[in-house]
This record gives sequence, C-alpha cells and structure tokens, in this order.
Amino acid sequence: MVVAAVRRGRLERKGKAMSLGAVLNSARSSLTALSERTRVTSENIANVDNPDYSRRIAENVPGSHGVRRVAIQRAEDREILAQMLDYTSRHAGNKVLADGLDQLQRAFGGPDSETSPAALLARLRQDLQAFAAMPDSGAAARQVVVSARAVVDSLHRGAQAVQDLRTMADAEIARSVTRINETLARFHEANAAIVSGRLSDAERARQKDARDAALADLAEEIDIRTIARPDGGLAIYTASGAVLYEKQPRVVTFVPSGMLAPGVTGQPVHVDGVPVTGDAAAMTLRAGRLSSLVQLRDRIALDWQTQLDEVARGLIETFAEHDQGSPPGPDLAGLFTWSGGPALPPAGAHVSGLATDIRVNPLVDPEAGGNPFLVRDGGINGIGYMENTGGFAGYTQRLLTLDAAMGAPRAFDPAAGLETSADLVSYAASSQAWLEQARGHAAQNKEYSAALLSRASAALSRATGVDLDAELATMMRLERTWQASARLIQAVDTMLASLLDAAR
Repeated sequence: MVVAAVRRGRLERKGKAMSLGAVLNSARSSLTALSERTRVTSENIANVDNPDYSRRIAENVPGSHGVRRVAIQRAEDREILAQMLDYTSRHAGNKVLADGLDQLQRAFGGPDSETSPAALLARLRQDLQAFAAMPDSGAAARQVVVSARAVVDSLHRGAQAVQDLRTMADAEIARSVTRINETLARFHEANAAIVSGRLSDAERARQKDARDAALADLAEEIDIRTIARPDGGLAIYTASGAVLYEKQPRVVTFVPSGMLAPGVTGQPVHVDGVPVTGDAAAMTLRAGRLSSLVQLRDRIALDWQTQLDEVARGLIETFAEHDQGSPPGPDLAGLFTWSGGPALPPAGAHVSGLATDIRVNPLVDPEAGGNPFLVRDGGINGIGYMENTGGFAGYTQRLLTLDAAMGAPRAFDPAAGLETSADLVSYAASSQAWLEQARGHAAQNKEYSAALLSRASAALSRATGVDLDAELATMMRLERTWQASARLIQAVDTMLASLLDAAR
C-alpha cells in the first residue's frame, strides 16, 4: 500500500507538471503574439504623419495551445480611395489651367492695366485725335508713332507669352508622360508581388501601400479608375476607357514638338499606340495634369493667339493707304505693316502669327529715319497714295478718316471665339475680358476641387489612417497584458520549482 501511495503521488506531481507546462506554453505564445502586436502598433505610431501609410490591424489567431499566430490586416476603403483619386486628377488639372492662365495674364497685367492692347489702342486713338487738332505739330505727329509702337510692343509681348506658354506646356507634357511610365513601372512591381501570393501579411501590407501611393501619383498626371481582379491584383484604365495597366503596364508615348509654329497644334499623346489627345482621339483624357497641359497648348493659348492676330490684322487694314488713281490700285499697308507688306493680309482669312509679325512702318518712324507726317498726308507707298497733294500743313482729312475707321465696326474671324463685328478698341477689350473670365473660372474650379480633395483625403485618413490616441491606448493595453503574462510565467516557474523540489 505504501508503494502504491508513492506511485500515486508521483503521478499527481507529473500531471501537475504537465498542466503547468501547458499554461507556460500558452503564456509564452501570448508573449510572442504580444511582441508582434506591439511591433505593429509601434509601426502605426511611427507612420502617423505618413500619407502613404494605411493603418495595420493585428488580430490573434487561436490555436490548440494559446495563440497560433498574429494575422495582420491593412485598413482599406477602396470606394473612398477611388473618390480621392478622382478629385486628385481634377485638382491637378485645374491647378495647371489656373497657373497657365496666370502666366498669360502677366503679359499685360490686370484688366485695367495701361499696357494692355485695349488701353494702348485707346491711347493711340486719342493721340490721333490730338494730331488732327494740331496737324502741323511735329510733336503730335511723333506721339502718334510712339503710341503705334507701344501697341505693336504690346501685341509682341502677348504673342511671346503665348509662345512661352505653349513651349512650357509641350515640355511639361513630355515630363508628365515620363512620370506616367515610371509610375506604372512602380505600380507593376508592387502589384506583381501581391499577385504572387508569396508574401507575409506584413510584406503584403507594405506592397499595398506602395501600390496605392503609385496610384495617387498616377492620378495627378492622368485620370484613372481601377478594377480589382480575383487574384488580388488591379487593372488601371483611364476614365474614358484606355488601358493603362492589365497584368503589364502599357506604354505611354509622346514626341515633343520643340518650337511650335503659331496656330499649329502639338503632337498627340498615345497610350499603347492609341491617341488619347488631339482631334483623332477616340478616348480623350478628361482630367489630370496631362489633359490640362494639352488644353493649354492646343486650345486656350491658340484661341488667345488668334485674338491677338485679329487685332493685328485690324490695325494693318485700318491704317492702310488707298490708291488715289483712277481706277484705284490695291490698298497697301500704311502706319502698320508686316512681313508680307506692303500688300495687306488676305481679306477674310486668319493669318497665324500676325501679332508677332506686325511692326510700325519704318518710313514713318523717326527712330528709323522716317517721316511721321506721312500719317497725315499719305504717300508711304509712293505719290499715287498721297492724299495731301497740296502739302497743306493744316490738312486733317486723312487723320479724321483714320479716327473714324478706328471707331467703326469691322469683321473678325469667328474662330477667335469673340464677337465677329466690333471696333478695334472694343474687340481688344473683349479679348482681355475673355482672358480674365477664363482665369476667374479656373481659379474657382481650383478652389472647389481643392476643397473636394481635402474632404476626400480627410475621409480616407479617418478610414485608413493612424489615430495616435487610439494607438497609444492600444500600446498601454498591450503593456498591461504583457505584465500579466510575465507574472503568470513567473508563477508557473515558481510552482514548477516547488514540484521539482518535492520530486527530489
């Protein structure tokens, strides 16, 4: 009986030792899980200000002896992300348009600027009227030429601003295309790693962060939408349907135009060989920097160039000289001329680049050795075009005729986007108003899209971002749980030591 009792005692101690071992294993697995969850929480805290980081969520996966492993999930909201990508494209495009129109506006200043063509044309007319009041004044004659030169300089500045903007836009289109291709390559690297299925939870979360960051960068350049695939990958299309990524990135191509001739549109952008900009595009881009850069280069800048060209054409025609013979010969350029002079620009046809080409006729410019009284008398194109054949110092008929012509309605090209009939000063003022209105709309659109983007970003941050207070509270709970597990291990250790002592 004594032997049986001893055996029973040994078995009881052995059972207790096995139970304590199970408790110890459970506590140890808990500490391992706590270590991993603490690491995840620390990573969240470290990335609280990282806009490309999504919050990690660590959850225990139970096993037969405590925690089998810690599963790491990434906070996601694909609907809010899609909305933010849309607003990102809109705002980036609106900002490009607003900045480009500001660049054009700086050529003349504000709507009330004294250096605008409208203001300078009004001054030219005033000086012409003053010359008519004092037709024998050399100072008045020279002032008309000075004012004419100021108008020409203003048109040159406007045309140069157009050319600078188009050159800048063309170069930026090339850079945008390069960024798109580079970003698609980054996206492919992350997406391929996710699809491979060989990543740990933590690695998969990091690759999804990298993939979403690439999407955000891509959305700034071009409007996109994504489609989820069953293997966890994503496909990318433009909003109009052009394929940007489907298992492999598509190649976006563009040939820079270099120096763009006035009135000539630049080269289109192609996605996988299909044009997505220009008149031949079936799937035209709708938003993003790239779309707005093309719009600046090929529509807005060209429209304003056409308006300036029409002002230049109106000046040359208004101040033309008339043949006094019978039958009369053709009208020829007078105070204002161009490279095609002395013939006038083709009637009823828009001449691209005329705002760059127009100049004051050197035959009337004192700085070039010309005679400013030819404005009063005529005869710039020879004796047959002279009206003051008597050489009278008080002759005013031609000056009055020119003044009336400046105030008379004339026909303008409808392609310029302004009224087709107006006097010169009113037409130039309408052109300035057109630019200011476009600037105002662009500024409003930029502010509105910025507000939408800010709200979408805030919503995404609430859904997937890191809440520092919540993470710190989680860290404190983990520390308390760690302390409890540590005390449990210490208690088990003490009990096992007692059992071992009893077994000796």
